[in-house]
Amino acid sequence: MASQRFSPEIYKDYERLQRTVLVTLAKMIRATKGSMLTFNAKKIAVLAGLPTHPVVLTLIKEVIEQLNEKGLVRRISRSSHGVKYAVNKESPLWLAAKLGDSSLSLEALAAEAVRVERRGS
Repeated sequence: MASQRFSPEIYKDYERLQRTVLVTLAKMIRATKGSMLTFNAKKIAVLAGLPTHPVVLTLIKEVIEQLNEKGLVRRISRSSHGVKYAVNKESPLWLAAKLGDSSLSLEALAAEAVRVERRGS
């Protein structure tokens, strides 16, 4: 893959970046054969065709942290290479991705996570 030139468009539309991260995660989940997927911000950037500049990786990490706060993914380790995250088959994000839900949004997934949590209690 050819390296991309710096594009300031990435910074102008945060919602588009959120959507790109969610769509990329969904593609990764659909391709997963097991019951858990591990990833980091750089892996998402590379698969989404985004530049791996530190600022872009920080923005992607912020989106992933929002998913973590909503209980859709979890942080599993931190090292000198960054933070590694995981999503498993119990996550509403996993279910939506495997069903091919094209309306992935943080809000809808968070609402589903709350519903699943209430059912489990």
